[in-house]
Amino acid sequence: MASEQSTSYQPHEPAPLRTDKSIAELAEIVVFVDGRTETAGIFEFSGVLAQEHGAHLIAVFMQPGPVVSPSETFARGKGIFDVIEAHRAQLEGIEASHRTQFEDMVRRHGIRSEWRSLPYFGSDVGVHAHYADLALVARPDPAGQTAGPPGLVESLVLTSGRPILMLPPGGTASRVRRILVGWNARREAIRAVADALPLLVKAEAVEVLVIDHERHSADHGQEPGADIARHLARHGVRVEVRRLSSEGEDVGHLLLSQAAAFGADLVVMGAYGHSHLNEWIFGGVTRTALREAGLPVLMSR
Repeated sequence: MASEQSTSYQPHEPAPLRTDKSIAELAEIVVFVDGRTETAGIFEFSGVLAQEHGAHLIAVFMQPGPVVSPSETFARGKGIFDVIEAHRAQLEGIEASHRTQFEDMVRRHGIRSEWRSLPYFGSDVGVHAHYADLALVARPDPAGQTAGPPGLVESLVLTSGRPILMLPPGGTASRVRRILVGWNARREAIRAVADALPLLVKAEAVEVLVIDHERHSADHGQEPGADIARHLARHGVRVEVRRLSSEGEDVGHLLLSQAAAFGADLVVMGAYGHSHLNEWIFGGVTRTALREAGLPVLMSR
């Protein structure tokens, strides 16, 4: 059972009101969707986010691969062309339906947007995240996951160089008002906090959660979490720090349970603090969040 080792920390310095544009902004957001999963939730979430930050929203639609029925595998001659045409029409219909849903959302929120379409065999999906301030993607339903190579979410986290905001399957739209930051004072966490600053500044409450600070005591300083709290407070973030000892409990599950207790709309965390190959094989906090998080998670690496 985890235990709290210290009281919550609230910076004593007043948080200054920022009226300039010196802090980072979300000017461009990209949202990845495919034709096999439910997209209403991620479209709405991305639209709310783009509206609140005045961002340009790019939807990248990944065309699904054709599903060939047993009878179609026996097609010959002209029948082959009929099968190809039927599949083409089917895929066009799927994309048209998703695009209509996206454009309806865009009109409701009055945001700037564009639609990009990629063939199902395209290999340049991640490129579209390189030039955005934030990339959104829904993680697959656990029932459909395998233990094979990393999928789109993992690939974006590992290779895009951009913050990735992962939504749970079937997630519903919510404004990001309460944020839990998983803090271990390592490079990945530092990067995640910097990437999430536009969201943190607008949040009503931010909790920095430090679990087992003894593991990285040299990085934390005399009072674990105090320095990052002061840094965020100077940007106008309303922040508190909570320090916990896991006492043998899985750290990933403890992080998610604390996010639920805090009523968080978003978790911010660094990804793959150890060798990502080791985390992929043995688990780790990143793996737990990728598979089990029931709320949006922003990851940076």
